[in-house]
Amino acid sequence: NVLQVGEDVAAQERILPAGHILRPQDLGGLLALGMTEVAVIRRPRVVILATGDEVIAPHKETGPGQIRDINSYTVAGQVIAAGGQPLLGGIIADNLAALQEAAQKGLAEGDMLVMSAGSSVSFRDMTAQVIADLGQPGVLFHGVATRPGKPTIGGAAGGKPVLGLPGNPVSAMVQFDMLGRPSIQRLLGLSRPAQQGLVWATLTTNVASQSGREDYVPARLEKTADGYQATPVFGKSNLIYTLVNADGLMKIPLDKGGVLAGELVEVRLF
Repeated sequence: NVLQVGEDVAAQERILPAGHILRPQDLGGLLALGMTEVAVIRRPRVVILATGDEVIAPHKETGPGQIRDINSYTVAGQVIAAGGQPLLGGIIADNLAALQEAAQKGLAEGDMLVMSAGSSVSFRDMTAQVIADLGQPGVLFHGVATRPGKPTIGGAAGGKPVLGLPGNPVSAMVQFDMLGRPSIQRLLGLSRPAQQGLVWATLTTNVASQSGREDYVPARLEKTADGYQATPVFGKSNLIYTLVNADGLMKIPLDKGGVLAGELVEVRLF
């Protein structure tokens, strides 16, 4: 039997709404009714491009001024976790024509396009122009009031979302979590977006911030008799090990100029 998602059974009782994520108990409920097949939504294909003359494949030895491409792979892992299918488009040099060709090809092949690096203000940073040239509406915003990841670009073309991530690995992962994950959930047509794990924890040390900007600071969590404690993991946004050594991202709200030890903070779990 094939049950269209959201279809009513003979007794006029709705079993599963459209856009519902199938859980183990849902599978059991369907099987109890003799439903052995369901119509599901295909995982959105997310094409990921790395850009920059200085970026090389991870297996290669780095030379002066070169860095290994890790963003393609960390973001690919985030795509899978969000319910999408990553398609790695390779490393594209800082050449406008090459970037335009790769972006157009990626947008045609996928349901969403992600470009990492090339979104800061620089004469070589052409991501915004490339996204604008893909089609209407093009660039929707360039820059977000968060740290890390301020120069992030968001856009759309041909009804498909396009995201320009900063090159710094921490910035790229944080901004994909903020913007890319909800985009994939929208493409999946989820009736109720999957909630990310959140905990409240007591901060162990003062953390400075800047009012008017939402900060996300990597933090380690420790379970105590009084609840969780959060200790920030400080480091620059190009140091991926700040995330490796963290359990989540501590949020400092937009209207706060910092938080003090002993305050409760919200932590988004990885």
